[in-house]
Order: sequence, then structure tokens, then C-alpha cells
Amino acid sequence: MMPACPARRSATFLVHAGLLASLTLAGCQANVSNRSAGFDSMREGDTAAAIEYFQKSVDARSTDFQSQYWLGVNYLNSGDPLRAQVPLEQALALRTGDRLWTPKIADALADSYYGQDQVERMYDFLDNMVKTYGQQSGDYMRQAKFMGLVGDSDGQKLALDKAAFFAPAGDIKPYLAQADFYEAHNNVPAAIEALGFAYYSDPNAEVVKDRLRGLGIIPGPTVGKAPDKPALID
Repeated sequence: MMPACPARRSATFLVHAGLLASLTLAGCQANVSNRSAGFDSMREGDTAAAIEYFQKSVDARSTDFQSQYWLGVNYLNSGDPLRAQVPLEQALALRTGDRLWTPKIADALADSYYGQDQVERMYDFLDNMVKTYGQQSGDYMRQAKFMGLVGDSDGQKLALDKAAFFAPAGDIKPYLAQADFYEAHNNVPAAIEALGFAYYSDPNAEVVKDRLRGLGIIPGPTVGKAPDKPALID
């Protein structure tokens, strides 16, 4: 049998390449169309439809981290943390180190583990997020939140201390969370001290002033106190 001539091979290649491009384009269009329909369903409060559309979007393009994320979130909203786990893990694998998306995905994934009562796995995940991203305040805040949900007060307090230690200048969220923690444990003096740290960090924050007034403290120059930065934080 005579070998195929170069021209015929080239024509065959071009046909295959054109077909592949058409399939890729169709997949992208299906991905975008279904993702948009998923957002429309969310706005309408139709979680079941949102799950269906985001699943179709993922089926068309599995590397679409947004569709993976929103598929997981809608499974969480439907009360199905088990099914939420895989798309959220996929989303995190696809979007590591993103200042906007990584924390959002990590929050939802931790919620999935918590919802399944996978406490040990949740702890390992939260600890890994802290280590992977270089001891960021937000990762300690996430750790504190879920430790509080499972009743680990000691772990929650330590995580909040670390969140405050690593907080960037002007960030009052860790101090407000500390104040919440102390108020929940009927330790008003410690709550006032935490709010004093917040006031020092941002004396113009109305939420801090309101919280201080709620505890009988009049905001003023003498209220603010520089936060401690103990050397014992590892």
C-alpha cells in the first residue's frame, strides 16, 4: 500500500484540528452559558437549579474554579456538605495562592468538613492553611472560628491571639473577634482591653466606639492601647 501523500496527511490534520477547536469552543460556550444560568438561579433563590447549572458548567470545563466553587457553595446551602467537598477541593487545587479566592474557597471547604463532623480532618486542613500561606492573620481567624464551633475554647483563644499578632496595621477584625470571645466567656475587662487594641489600631472605626460605649467606656485618647506582640507566638 502506498503511504498517504503529505498533502492528504496535512488535510486530515487540519480537519482534526478544526474539529478539536470546534469542540473546545462549544465546551467553553457551554461552560460560560451554564455558569451564567447558575448565577441567575442563585439570584432567584433556586438552589437546586443553581446546582444543576454549575454541575453542567463543570462538566463542560472542569478547570473552571469559579463553577467548582459555586457548585460546592450551593451544595452547602442545600444542606449537603458531603457533596460540597469534592468541588471545593477541586476549586482550591485550581486556585491556590489567590488573595481573593483562596480564602473564600478555604472558608467553604472548612464548612464542608465541619458539616460532615470530620473534626480531625478539619483541624488538619486549618493547620495546613496556616502553614502553607505563611501564618496569615485571616487563616488564624478561620481556625478560631471553627475551633469555637466545636467548643475548643483554648484552641480558639490561641488562634485569636495569633490572628492579632499577625494582623496588618489598621486591621481591627482580630481584636473585635477577641472581644466577642471574652464577652461570651463573661470576661468584660479582657473584652475592653481587646477593644482598646482595636481603638488604637483604628480610632475612627465607629463599630469599635459603639462596642466600647456598650461596655460603659467613653472612647477617647486614653482608651487606645498598643497591642502586645509577645515573642511566644510560633
